Amino acid sequence: MRRMVCFIGLLSLLSIGMSAVETSTWTQSSVEEFQKGKRERVALRSDGTLHLAPAVKELLNASSNAVWALAADDAGVLYAAAPAPEGGKVRVFRLTPNGAPETLADVDGLTAFSLAVDKQKRVYVGVSPQSKIYRISGGTAELFYTAQAEYIWQMAFGANGDLYVATGDKGVIYRVNPNGEGTVFFETEETHVRTLLLDGDGNIYAGTSPGALVMRISPAGEGFVLHQSDRDEIVALARDTDGNVYAAAVGPKRSLTAPRPVPAPLPTQQPQPAQGTQPQQTSRPPGQAQPGPVQPRVALSGGSQVLRVAPNGFPTVMWESDREYVYSLALNGKGRLVAGTGNEGGLYEIESAGKSTSLLNATGEQVTALLPLANGGIAFATSNIGKVFQAGPEVAADGVFESSVFDSEFFAQWGRLAALGNEGGGSLAISSRSGNVNRPRKDWSPWSPSVGFGEEQSMGVPPARYFQWKAELKRGSGMGPELRLVSVAYRNRNVPPTVSVTEATPPNYAFPPRSLAVAQSGKITLSPLSSKSRPLSSTLNPAMQGGALGMNYAKGQVGVRWLAEDANGDDLTYKLEIRPSKGGNWLTLVEDLEEPQYSWDSTSWPDGLYEVRITASDHKSNPPTDALTASEVTEAFLVDNTKPVIDGLIATRAGSASAATVTARWKATDTLSQVRRAEYSLNGKDWIRVEPRNGLSDARSLDYELVLRPAPEAGSVLTVRVRDEFDNEAVASVTIAQ
Repeated sequence: MRRMVCFIGLLSLLSIGMSAVETSTWTQSSVEEFQKGKRERVALRSDGTLHLAPAVKELLNASSNAVWALAADDAGVLYAAAPAPEGGKVRVFRLTPNGAPETLADVDGLTAFSLAVDKQKRVYVGVSPQSKIYRISGGTAELFYTAQAEYIWQMAFGANGDLYVATGDKGVIYRVNPNGEGTVFFETEETHVRTLLLDGDGNIYAGTSPGALVMRISPAGEGFVLHQSDRDEIVALARDTDGNVYAAAVGPKRSLTAPRPVPAPLPTQQPQPAQGTQPQQTSRPPGQAQPGPVQPRVALSGGSQVLRVAPNGFPTVMWESDREYVYSLALNGKGRLVAGTGNEGGLYEIESAGKSTSLLNATGEQVTALLPLANGGIAFATSNIGKVFQAGPEVAADGVFESSVFDSEFFAQWGRLAALGNEGGGSLAISSRSGNVNRPRKDWSPWSPSVGFGEEQSMGVPPARYFQWKAELKRGSGMGPELRLVSVAYRNRNVPPTVSVTEATPPNYAFPPRSLAVAQSGKITLSPLSSKSRPLSSTLNPAMQGGALGMNYAKGQVGVRWLAEDANGDDLTYKLEIRPSKGGNWLTLVEDLEEPQYSWDSTSWPDGLYEVRITASDHKSNPPTDALTASEVTEAFLVDNTKPVIDGLIATRAGSASAATVTARWKATDTLSQVRRAEYSLNGKDWIRVEPRNGLSDARSLDYELVLRPAPEAGSVLTVRVRDEFDNEAVASVTIAQ
């Protein structure tokens, strides 16, 4: 039993209470996190385990943009087909297990999606869109059969030597005897039969498009739909020894209640003839249309899934992706299903429903064909570039995994690493590096010395904002190590808080205690403060972050409010100091305030202009030696608690009888602020507003004239009052004479 090991112990957590800059840990242990890294000869299992990938060697470079078809004979000789570089030809290659690849034959055609080999080791290649099948024997190719179809998608031999041919665009399966005589074996009522395979009892399993059907057709030609996928088409099939049928379904998900649209073929670039030659003209059998562009075996959009249809017909989704498309399926030497994907050239081993391993990323964009090999390995073909490779059966001698770049958001001190995994008879070495730009460059630190299993020495990575680690896996005497978790300890440098958007609130209003509800009358509502540079700190009171803030009317109160934030997420406290705006010593108003607003009674302060200094401190979240502060001074604001003065109030009667009037005149003056409002009351009745003689309340000294018509009776009392901007009020009265 392999031993679980842990190496490079975690840096001990610092005892700083609830400090926001205490030691933190970046941990990677899930498949989603490891998918962001870079793998070279390293496989990734869906449970988040990294291990060595199968060893890969190149068998063929076809000098073509794609190899679509693979086949093998009973002796283990591998065959591949690809468009020839000069165009207008399909080249068939022979790849012996121990020899160099050789060209078996060239046949007329644009591309070939299928190869088959009979018991006499004769190779059959189906070319499209000419829909011709050539038989190659002894290095000589001859026309074997022409299908009444646009595309030949796949071919397979039955036990009696008959060749079954899956075609499009009429969804017909042909049966061709060894003499090249063909008949329609089964019509699917689909547009394409994209893939087929035969079992030991002579049953044919077919995958179709656009209905995305998995069908079983008896040797007598009786068809039955085993499953209909909710995707566009079935492009690959495989079958295990227990009778389970695996199907690759590609395209977007669709409702099965709606009719399926027939997909239009995609245009592809036609092969160009070699310089100095003319394009080869190929003839069509009577009644067949001129071939159009070859439909490539690609999914348009929507991703793909791999289904297992049990012998009793029960379907199970084994694997699914919304961005990768499965092109090919095969069972490897361990009896596990392997899927070839694009457009990132992936090879997946599917162990069970929801459990799979990303074995490798191929050099091509698509893994177009898979073929199990007698030695337990698996051959796979690629497109863009057209090559053939062998994967396994042994694992690679070594592999490298580079993690994604971690952003600590601030300058950080990096501690020790921790890793969990299995030794597996091999070795694992981890190194790391850091930098202050968001992608590794030459100006990052060099990779640190590697640390192995059980070692507990410092990685020696310099402090910086960004961090990356690298794991080097070596096989040794076993299958090599498995890496399941890597974590790194780090501690951000404390940064000072910021205070911004300070504001003096309107006079004569006080902030209510947070524990009390704001009264529904005698209050004002302040609009939210806002800062365009950075988001609000999470340390702010929710009422300040959420929007408007209410204040209660309270004569003589003045207040300030501000925005404060701390990039480390530290808890902040505030100190407020006040002084006259012309200068002088700062006098403390309040300390250890926890909310970003404060109001106080100004009546004990002399009238005049003042400013307040707001100092934010993160000392509650940091040791005293690390605590930082930041200050901001408000704009000057006025304290005015002195009443205005009413001078020269007189009331003069003019005229007689019903035409008599009384004219009152007075002057209102305030030392610091403007006179904002004047009113009068006659004999204690309602107050009535009076405008100044110039019509505007725009000065600290204003003249008023009030004409009362008809004139009040003698002895009436006229009272006037005036208010300044700070609600300081003065009142004066005069008795109206005869």
